[in-house]
Amino acid sequence: MEHFVDNLECDRRMARRHPLKAALRVRVRRSDVAERKAESENLSQRGVFFSTDLPLSPGAALDLLVEMPEEVTGVPAAQWLCTGHVVRVVPAKLPEGPRGVGVQFDFYEVSRAKRPQWSMSVGLRGPVIPQNER
Repeated sequence: MEHFVDNLECDRRMARRHPLKAALRVRVRRSDVAERKAESENLSQRGVFFSTDLPLSPGAALDLLVEMPEEVTGVPAAQWLCTGHVVRVVPAKLPEGPRGVGVQFDFYEVSRAKRPQWSMSVGLRGPVIPQNER
């Protein structure tokens, strides 16, 4: 029994972690720092671990756009718009290198709809519905 309790203290994850590369877009909430693109090192339905040059510390609030693969959820791949907070920061291996960041999702919204095509022409900003879908 003691061995079982020791293992619980070391790894408290509530969802299976998948060693998958998935595209991410990361934005620090209440910050003027520009959005960054990243790629997951591992991923679960409850969080993500990735490398970044963003100056993050535990507790920092983030918005993330995650291309969640079917291997994680068991349903077709979809975009997840998530809010979360940093739970772990792993120091960079090199002085100027990226640090590892573990984020726990607090909330997410799933989008499985066809992705909109965006247009930025004069007088038009936003999604454009193709002619054959009107």
